[in-house]
Amino acid sequence: VAQRMAAFLQDGAPHRGDSVIEDLGLVVGELSDESPLVLVLEDMHWADRSTQDFAVSVSRTMQRAVCLVLTFRTDELTRRHPFRQSLVEIGRSVGARRVDLAPLGRDGITGIVESCTGRPDTALVGALLARSEGNPLYAEELLQVGADRLPGPLSDLLLARVDALSVPTRDLLRLASVNGSRLDHQLLGLVTAHDDDSLDACLREAIDANVLRAIGEHLEFRHGLLREAVYDDLLPGERTRTHGLLAAALQERLGETPGIADLGRLAYHWYAAHDLPAAYAASVQAGLMARTYGGPEAIAHLDRALGLFEQVPHRDAPDPAKADLIRLLAECWHEQHDLDRAQALMLEALGLVDDDTDRLLASRVYSSYASQCFELEGQLGHREAVERAIACAEGSPSEELATAQMMLAVIHWRLGCLHDALGFVDRAIEAADAVPAPVTESGALQIRGWVNYGLGRTDAAMADYEAARRCAVRGDGGAEALWVERHSVEAMIDGLDPGRGMTLAVELRARARELGSPEVAAEAGLQVAHGLIHLGRLDEADLLLSDLVDEGTSPDYFFWRYARARLLALQGHAAAALPLERASMAVIRKAAMLPYHETVQQHIEVLVANGLADEALDIAREFTAAMRDADGPSTQAGIACFAYAAIAAARAAGLLCDDELVATADGLLDQAAATITEQALTSWQGTFYLIARALRADLAGDPSVDAWRTASAACARIGAGLAMRPRLGLVAALLAAGERDEARTSLPELVADARAMGATGVAAEAVRLGHRHRVPLSEEQPPSRLDVLTAREREVLDVLVTGATNRAIAERLFISEKTVSVHVTNLLAKLGCANRGEAAALARELAPAD
Repeated sequence: VAQRMAAFLQDGAPHRGDSVIEDLGLVVGELSDESPLVLVLEDMHWADRSTQDFAVSVSRTMQRAVCLVLTFRTDELTRRHPFRQSLVEIGRSVGARRVDLAPLGRDGITGIVESCTGRPDTALVGALLARSEGNPLYAEELLQVGADRLPGPLSDLLLARVDALSVPTRDLLRLASVNGSRLDHQLLGLVTAHDDDSLDACLREAIDANVLRAIGEHLEFRHGLLREAVYDDLLPGERTRTHGLLAAALQERLGETPGIADLGRLAYHWYAAHDLPAAYAASVQAGLMARTYGGPEAIAHLDRALGLFEQVPHRDAPDPAKADLIRLLAECWHEQHDLDRAQALMLEALGLVDDDTDRLLASRVYSSYASQCFELEGQLGHREAVERAIACAEGSPSEELATAQMMLAVIHWRLGCLHDALGFVDRAIEAADAVPAPVTESGALQIRGWVNYGLGRTDAAMADYEAARRCAVRGDGGAEALWVERHSVEAMIDGLDPGRGMTLAVELRARARELGSPEVAAEAGLQVAHGLIHLGRLDEADLLLSDLVDEGTSPDYFFWRYARARLLALQGHAAAALPLERASMAVIRKAAMLPYHETVQQHIEVLVANGLADEALDIAREFTAAMRDADGPSTQAGIACFAYAAIAAARAAGLLCDDELVATADGLLDQAAATITEQALTSWQGTFYLIARALRADLAGDPSVDAWRTASAACARIGAGLAMRPRLGLVAALLAAGERDEARTSLPELVADARAMGATGVAAEAVRLGHRHRVPLSEEQPPSRLDVLTAREREVLDVLVTGATNRAIAERLFISEKTVSVHVTNLLAKLGCANRGEAAALARELAPAD
């Protein structure tokens, strides 16, 4: 085709413009008569008028089998570019189709990196993708000099478009580049001599030249690298002065109630302008506000302030002391679940406290230490630290005194001494109200809510949460208000109103993400996951836990690990749950406070399912002794429940059980029976009391059918998944009591329900129970070993069989590499495979024949 057309153009005959276009059209027509023809005209944004006219002519007149392909760069088509009109006309042709190529994604950038470097590099791919925004030309240029630099040729290419603009527009863009990719129209007006009309004229020129673009109601540089090139073109002194101008204008505009985004920009501009006192003050203000809203941005601001602390004067400024900055930063890292950094910072803060330290400052540091990290070697215990915090703050009411009293309440609450906790938290609320310190009061009310909940006073607990929400709103504590909602939905999901609680938790998760509070979003997501497990919607819970990892929740986070292990245990994957449980117990033993009884219960169940009855008995003895002074009825019943479960497993394994453990469990259950409320029995916590009664009857050889029936009904009201094991206990009790008619009906129903929801562990136990007691069950085809995997794990295995790496699997399934790693670890444990090769071989062996 190219030769025929070239020969036509070079035949030496004279051609007029219109005639050339017509004759070229005839050549195309002749060629298409011989065979279908694809005609490609590239880079039409650079084409001359004749080429554009030729493309229009072919698109309008050609009736034969011709595919005309035109390529052009949209960012080269300014508003007055001559090809725009031709493009409109071509688009009206019959069969015309416009295909806009999206920027390259991770796969495309990975291909560029591997072809240029010969090796995969996940970090480099991420950096290139972020800076190039998927533009392959930019990605290749950046790759030549390193993803963190802007190469000269690319900078020249980008600046060429800016250099073609008028001087006023160029100057305006240089100023705007200092403030980031998004333009602040009002701020630009404050720092330039432009009136509104001339400012709009400059912006219009930049838009027409495709240097700027409109995104909704905002203007921004068309590409981040374009802004970077303009910014880098500023002289160092010019850049510093411009940052100072913007900072001064922004400071003037802030007013009395600045937003967190403006404060963050102000701190950045003062720092870049080398005005360190102003940068320090703005960083502190931005960090404190970010703490109020619960945003992770607080870390960057407070870290900058800490770095500047020694470089600025503090004689008359009412700013935080260094120990205050450090302990605030420690709290921020703790909220991001980076406990190592939090502990290192708290150790530094404690080292700055001595006899000459301001008493209230010392109180704040001691309280933060007790709340933010484990007890550190060579330092105070948490109880002693809180007592010192109270002693330092004694006297008139203060926020510090309220916080210290609240922390003492927390310590007693976690030790199970709820009545003592109630007295301390009431003092904290009274002190916070007297200051007033509404956000601290909100925190104390939330603690009192959980104390009341543990005492079975659910109505009082929900009233406390509502009061806490009002306090948080009154104190502009946006993050605190979200945490209140998180506590409320947990109580609802766990029995008060499960359906409504699930709806509110889903809404809270979405809202927390929108408001920039990922910690609350993650916690709300975990509550939804627990609710799904309660309901028996196990596949949904599995996918949600994976989503949470993709969103940034660490698989090492204690409560994610607890939810994951709980799910695996119900699915019958005890081997996969065991390492998660061991990791959780290692954390518990490092903490100064006792675990929740349901955490110990789950650990014992996983140990028993793995045939470790002796270890389960040791755990029961350890934590029964440690928690025996608990005075909350739900906790007392929970301790008795896990003790009875361990004793039952030990007896079944032929191990000797000391009478002291049985007597302690009996005593705790009797104490719980004396004080537990009807409200408590409607919650998940209350079900432990009902199950403990049934277990005690079984161990004593007493009739237990009614006890198991009551426990099963209470759990079923919360969710079908929660009711699985009590239903199994009921069937076993029926068979033990000789009530085979009901058992013959109930057992097949239980097996079917368990299999339907994926609770294969319960189903397998039920089948074994049926075989022992000769209860007929419908025969099914023997299950495949691969049936133990969840739907997502099967997908991961299917890709793993091809030899794909974790990264390749992640890209194939559109999940994160970290999530893939979690799934691979789980499926290896479930299949009993030592490595990926064994798993792949097993999958090929068990794959159905075609």
